[in-house]
Amino acid sequence: MTLQTPLSAPVRRLANGAQLCAQQQPWAQQVGLCLRVAAGSHDEPQAYPGLAHFLEHLLFLGSRHYPSDQGLMAFVQRHGGMVNASTQARHTDFVCEVPAELLQPALARLLDMLCQPLLAIEAQLREREVLDAEYQARSQDATSRIDHALGQALAAGHRCGEFLAGDRSTLVVESPAFQRALRDYHQRHYQAGHMHLTLVGPQPAEQLLEMAGALLGQLAAGEPAAESEPAADLLPLRASRLCLQQNRPAVHLGFAAQLDASELDVPLALLLDALHDPAPGGLLAGLRELQLCRQLQARVLYQHQGQCLLRLDFPGATAEQGAALRAALQSWAAQLQGHPDWPLRLRHYQQAAALRLLGLSPLGLAQRLQTPPQKDDNTLDALTALLGQLAQGDGLIVLQCSEQPQPKWPAIGLDLPLQALPAQALAPVLKHQWRLSSDEPLLERRAPVSAVLPVAALRHCPGQAEGGPAALYWRGPCSSAGDLTAIEAALLARSADLRWRGERLGIGSQLSVHASGWTLALQGPAALLPTFSAQLLLLLLAPVSEPAEPLSQGMLLRMLLQRLPQLCELPAASSLQGLSVGLGEREQAQLAELCTAVEPLADLPLAPGARTGIDWHQLAQPGTDAALLLFCPLPAGDAHAEAAWRLLGQLLQGRFYQRLRGELQLGYALFAGFRQVQGSRGLLFALQSPVCDAAGIFAHIRAFLEEQRQVLEALDDAALSSCRDALQSALSPARANLARAEQLWQLYLAGLPEVHPRRVQQALKALSASDLLRAHEQLLLVRDWRVLASGAPAPV
Repeated sequence: MTLQTPLSAPVRRLANGAQLCAQQQPWAQQVGLCLRVAAGSHDEPQAYPGLAHFLEHLLFLGSRHYPSDQGLMAFVQRHGGMVNASTQARHTDFVCEVPAELLQPALARLLDMLCQPLLAIEAQLREREVLDAEYQARSQDATSRIDHALGQALAAGHRCGEFLAGDRSTLVVESPAFQRALRDYHQRHYQAGHMHLTLVGPQPAEQLLEMAGALLGQLAAGEPAAESEPAADLLPLRASRLCLQQNRPAVHLGFAAQLDASELDVPLALLLDALHDPAPGGLLAGLRELQLCRQLQARVLYQHQGQCLLRLDFPGATAEQGAALRAALQSWAAQLQGHPDWPLRLRHYQQAAALRLLGLSPLGLAQRLQTPPQKDDNTLDALTALLGQLAQGDGLIVLQCSEQPQPKWPAIGLDLPLQALPAQALAPVLKHQWRLSSDEPLLERRAPVSAVLPVAALRHCPGQAEGGPAALYWRGPCSSAGDLTAIEAALLARSADLRWRGERLGIGSQLSVHASGWTLALQGPAALLPTFSAQLLLLLLAPVSEPAEPLSQGMLLRMLLQRLPQLCELPAASSLQGLSVGLGEREQAQLAELCTAVEPLADLPLAPGARTGIDWHQLAQPGTDAALLLFCPLPAGDAHAEAAWRLLGQLLQGRFYQRLRGELQLGYALFAGFRQVQGSRGLLFALQSPVCDAAGIFAHIRAFLEEQRQVLEALDDAALSSCRDALQSALSPARANLARAEQLWQLYLAGLPEVHPRRVQQALKALSASDLLRAHEQLLLVRDWRVLASGAPAPV
């Protein structure tokens, strides 16, 4: 039986209990799939913390019909796609995005690895070391420590208080009891009745369902899913005030709620939407008036069977302001409980949610479809109950972060310097008038204000696919001098409210600041982009004078990637330069009205020629890990050279992962491949390691590259032809608006014509093994290697 959900996605349940859901995205070129197994870390045996996460990793290491070098990860990497997995508290997701025509072989590999894994002991021993390295990094990560600390406040016995990543001590691979538990967990949960597969692609939904059903329907039904035991109670709290030792003093709030409701997705989303809203009269505006914080960030840490745990961050707030923040939050919730404007707010939220769906990639939409549509009947009742518990305050946790040493807390899985503090006297009742905003200015159809932007050079490109979101790229000059990181932080802080409003309506934005200026990428509903773009550009063009809170410390490798463009600078931007894809004539005219004048966008010159030697830049960062990026620009900009280097990158990326992660076990975060950085194209190698310093990482990467000569010489014609064919589709001119916009913008920054990808495709067809070896020789000449690392190079 096939039903239609409000997302127009047909749903089908197979005879073996598996559930399928599919939706067509006509403008897509890729197909995205998300397979969810209804079991996670809270379902694993308590004797072996991390077992579920460990199994997720092991499934990628070979299966009955596909050894690891022919499995899903190698297959997807070979064809320029994306694959990943994540273990959550109550489910495990496996996601993949590949060219649409490769859905069948990708899904066949995914199902084989999930249902018939090898689980070889040798592979387990190697992978345990990788997970231990990941565990050590997460144990030092401030965000993970704060999440874990909030879990300690919950009632004893709830698994949210445990850190279930797994390390060398808990993953006792050598133990027969552990092996029995591992296989029992796999056999009990990785069966068809526990699987929910969602698919999104350019094919009709029924075609997607038929293809997936033919494969998934072959799986054994297995034992019927047992009724899951109710989770232990979250409440009452063990502690309402905690102090965690951290390098940066701060305050965070947790909110634990327990309702008689099975579905909390929409009520929680509506609550978070209101919490983040910067509109006058809202919570964030009030906290700013009270000088308690500048921003508010809230997210769900746990949600299951009517239970939830939320985390609220207040950048800029001090530990001493915890009681005042708690009082403000309770006052806000009390006044808005049962507010008459919630039904209107819900309708506007639903409109915004529909716009957000429009901008999702096939994979993003497939992940979104994992949450079944919820009826609105009980949404406001559940929201009222959430606000009531928030106003009451019984589930509120105040977590102070201090540099002062704290005793070790007896937590499972992670050492925490943490202690419970005595209950604090409640702050006086806050006398503040709160309002609930229910309008959205960006959706109002007002006539555009003319001449609010300076002269802009623009190029409009029509969309090649019917429907779908549009994209608008901008490049502009920095109006202030100084530290680029500080300028970027200030511009992000200044534009945070507007960017939140845009994201709420499906407008994604990415801003980066470089010595040559800033770049801004926008994507979303075409009708909203001109006005939103003008408002945001005015904020970016104004001089920076206000101090900015430092950008939050994230993963070390990701921080280096954010700074990498500074090593490949473009000519300085002297005026606004923009490129759009998918804007209609009406939107183009509206954008022109918003500028003082519009002129054609001139081509940028080609990226500057190669330098000589190794250009090493050190970006020192705290922490025990080291990380390094090595970017090797193309020695020439012609299509033949690029084709050879792209093919070389295609061949190296899987071997880089296998050698440095699987065999040498140097780190858990790494990648390699052909990339464009600003206007420069070349090969990028990246690795974060807990066991090797930056100089050692560089030595390992260089040794790996030198070892590849012998591997490339042994490459036969069939393997070379297969790699060429896989790369051809990745070089095809993009049809979907967002992909085409990104392709055209990168060509513009590189100073290349629109026909360049076609020329590379033609050159690729004639590429020989000798061309590949010549490209490898050029790479090893070290004409222009650019390194960004967390440490210094080895002494000469």
